[in-house]
Amino acid sequence: MTDAPAASQVRKIRMRPRLAQLMAEKSGGMYVAEALKRADATLETLREPSLTGIDELIVALDALLAAEAEPAARIEGLYQLAANIVGLCGAERNVAVQVAARSLCELLDEADGLSPSILAGVKVHIASIKLLHRAADNPALQGPILQGLASVLEKRRAESKAQG
Repeated sequence: MTDAPAASQVRKIRMRPRLAQLMAEKSGGMYVAEALKRADATLETLREPSLTGIDELIVALDALLAAEAEPAARIEGLYQLAANIVGLCGAERNVAVQVAARSLCELLDEADGLSPSILAGVKVHIASIKLLHRAADNPALQGPILQGLASVLEKRRAESKAQG
């Protein structure tokens, strides 16, 4: 007879996932679903103050557009107000206002001055932001507006290329 070594048994050890270990060690740990629910509740409490902030920024955009300030200062002020709108857009229920405000920032960033075509583009952007702000998420309404803003920006870029 041969002396063959006895077959060893395979022993399975189930490792507890690291995340589960961390949650067990830390008091106050929570599941992702609970964390998302709490984040939504917190965002909901911040929604109205943020929307009111956007309302105020839109009024400030209109006022600065009508002001008789130096063109460079007006461009900088309009840009800053539009950037502030982008910062508050998390409260909107859609991304259309953010897209419109970013488009306005791009238009102002690329502007050499406040020519009549730039002023017309700024007015179109502000009017679009007003239409989109607090509106329901409606792609049928938002799509043509955002496409129009993109075409205003592209037209301005084509004019700039032709001049320079």
